[in-house]
Amino acid sequence: MKKDFILYLILTLILLCGYFLFLGSYPLLDVDETRYVDMARSMLKSGDFLTLYLNGDYFFEKPPLYFWIECFAFKIFGGTNELTARLPIVLLSLLPLGLLFGICKKVKDIRYAFITCAVLLTSLEYILITKIAILDSVLTSFVSSAVLCYFYTFFTNEKNKKIFWCLTYIFTGLALMAKGIPGFVIPAGTIAVSTILFKTYRETFKYSFFGIILFLVIVLPWHILMLKTYPGLFFEEYIYKHHILRFLGSDVIHRSQPWYFYLLTLLWGLFPHIFLFLPEFFTGIARKLKIRDFRFNFCQADNLEKFLILNTVTVLITLLFFSSSGAKLITYILPIYPFIAVIIGDIWMKYMEQDNKAIKTSLIIMNAIFLSGAFAVCFAKFVLPASVYKDFFPIQIISFILIVPFASLNLLLILRNKRFENFISTIIFISVLSGCLTPFVYKFDYSYGQDDLMKFAKLAKENNYTISTYKTGKKYSLLYYSNLQHVNFQTDDDLMWLGKELDKENHLVITRNKELENLPVKVKIKGIKYSVIEKTENIMQSTKEQ
Repeated sequence: MKKDFILYLILTLILLCGYFLFLGSYPLLDVDETRYVDMARSMLKSGDFLTLYLNGDYFFEKPPLYFWIECFAFKIFGGTNELTARLPIVLLSLLPLGLLFGICKKVKDIRYAFITCAVLLTSLEYILITKIAILDSVLTSFVSSAVLCYFYTFFTNEKNKKIFWCLTYIFTGLALMAKGIPGFVIPAGTIAVSTILFKTYRETFKYSFFGIILFLVIVLPWHILMLKTYPGLFFEEYIYKHHILRFLGSDVIHRSQPWYFYLLTLLWGLFPHIFLFLPEFFTGIARKLKIRDFRFNFCQADNLEKFLILNTVTVLITLLFFSSSGAKLITYILPIYPFIAVIIGDIWMKYMEQDNKAIKTSLIIMNAIFLSGAFAVCFAKFVLPASVYKDFFPIQIISFILIVPFASLNLLLILRNKRFENFISTIIFISVLSGCLTPFVYKFDYSYGQDDLMKFAKLAKENNYTISTYKTGKKYSLLYYSNLQHVNFQTDDDLMWLGKELDKENHLVITRNKELENLPVKVKIKGIKYSVIEKTENIMQSTKEQ
């Protein structure tokens, strides 16, 4: 019991350091976090909880569940800010974590449950993305919960099967209401393939009828209401453009990437555990190639083997679905992490039980890279501009203080074959490093342009100015931090429009600095990447010529 308590304590430490530490201390990120949080704030203010609006226009890209969750949090916590926007998203991530811990403990033991959850919580992309208030984190929470509840049906008694089947379809409905079709495809694909592999046709059909009714009760009301209220517009925008066309091609959001994009994403997204996964993956393939008979009786697999197969199925379906889509963003692949963490957790367990030279060498290389990186940042002063280095300096100090002792300790533990202790040291190191560095990393990123936008937005808020932008792209930090109902984003060349905007009183016009040399305007407030501009006599002549 004492050892179990220590494992729970370490997981709590990881959550507190990696996910809750400084959660509200850095501004919302452009463009998705500022966009979605502002939409939720506007929803709460207007009292219209059915129709989504962005910058004063209809927004039919996504379903509304994320925005309902955010509105609920704003109401409960009494305001809209960085902490109240992010906190419900992080708390929601605890739902699949509890399910994952419980099922891993059921199929093996508490140590495996601890290792798997710790791998998930310290995977680089997961620990970065689930701390920001975007839809992908909510989708991941409900998709993971749906699939894990389905997995429970393989390992629970007959009495509880119906409960977990119902929960599977309830969470699938919530996942669809969080971000549309991916919320349905991943659980449905997992159920379909697993039913074939394990020949559970009778059970699947037995429980799916009532489950589908639950699913439809959750997803149909809002969709039917939207189709009735905005019949042509909703179908064209939501169903055709942002579900069908967005999957078939990238032209809708202009995010074209090669089919292997998510394989590359996982190489850094699974850091640091990729250093353990890759050696085992390639040596595993080599072992399989030596075996002529690849047949496997899935129905005779023991609980752990069955669980690993189920998770592998979900990993492959998730990877195939998002890789097949025409539009690709790094955040889309987030639902894969709970299931690939199960596989990596098993690799860690086997490595702890029996030494593996390939994995050991890989982990030594990883910590050597950490140490090299720590010493390399000492020279940042000589390669970064002075204005940028002052924002980088806290990152330099924190990373050096944390990386050198932890990486040195890890190397010592690896060389002395203290494999479990090395795992504990690694996960604590990653969570503490993430918790301490995240605010500074983002603030360093803001210094390349978003700081300008937030400064201009707050200036507009303090002086009751309105805002328009010329060829900046749609930067929603201007909308969120100014608290305006609308910001006029002009993305095309139109000097006549620009001249009219510059004539407005109590109005800020913002453009990118690289546009200044081509525009007949004066700079009113100069920023690092963006500037507030004012008219000159030359612009009047330019508009006449245009």
